[in-house]
Amino acid sequence: MNQVLRTKTAATAALALTLLLSHSATAATAAPAATRYETPVMRVDVTGKGRPMVLIPGLTCPGDVWREAVARYSERYECHAVSFGGFAGRPRFEGPFLDTARDTLLAYIRERRLARPVIVGHSLGGVLALELAAAAPDAIGPLVIVDALPFLGGAGDSTATAESARKAMEPLWKMMRGQTQEAYAAYQRQAPYLKSMVAPGPNYDRVVEWATTSDRIAVADAMFDVGTVDLRDMLPAMRSPVLVLGSWYGMKAFSTREAVEATFRRQYAGTPKWTLAMADTARHFMMLDAPQWTWAQMDAFLGAAGSSARLTEGGR
Repeated sequence: MNQVLRTKTAATAALALTLLLSHSATAATAAPAATRYETPVMRVDVTGKGRPMVLIPGLTCPGDVWREAVARYSERYECHAVSFGGFAGRPRFEGPFLDTARDTLLAYIRERRLARPVIVGHSLGGVLALELAAAAPDAIGPLVIVDALPFLGGAGDSTATAESARKAMEPLWKMMRGQTQEAYAAYQRQAPYLKSMVAPGPNYDRVVEWATTSDRIAVADAMFDVGTVDLRDMLPAMRSPVLVLGSWYGMKAFSTREAVEATFRRQYAGTPKWTLAMADTARHFMMLDAPQWTWAQMDAFLGAAGSSARLTEGGR
């Protein structure tokens, strides 16, 4: 029984890392940021004009991970690229990671009077996007969720609960918090799961750079929060139309496209207005592996949402 539990815990932790640790920058160069907003919790670089679009990165990544997206969309949208404290060399902030990040983002949206902004979130950023829409349904516009689940702890076990997810994640959380920063960085440099998250090349090098220069306590706390929060009960009250972009290619060694797609459909089933698109060969950060496919999905979705066209419900 203990061996089974250890195996299950290791598998859960590996899946959490695969889905959470996000990726890298591209060679594309965006226009210089017009303005910058900064607090200990986050920095926001604002570029472009038009409807506001808030771009939230995943674990260990700065806002520069959205460089290519900003370059593409800043002619039509006012792009707000977020960087959180504790990631990619920025000092760690105090307090619970997910709650503090959510509340700071919501305060920023209200202070800047952003009218129903589009929220684009990758991995951890996708969870934050869902939290924003649940916390302020009248203030948040369409959501683009890039490879994130409302309950990551239940990705591999449909019977999991928030409590069981906490028990499964605790060993990894304690291990990472107990490491020295040097040991943490060495672990990230050799971690095999990173190779499953982005195609080999310059982007992979950036993944490793951002991971190794992130604060290990911030990473551990953020990973624990996102791996154990369960937002499924909040989905039925969601007013924002939602596009979910899913990937399975990086997990093909231990899962199938059909199984991963079934997990997305099961977890998002309670969302009133949502649609799912599965990438064929892109890894976790599909905006780097398959940018043209990603933009095509976003363009079609945002065009429909902007014209109040009826979205397909139930993800079909």
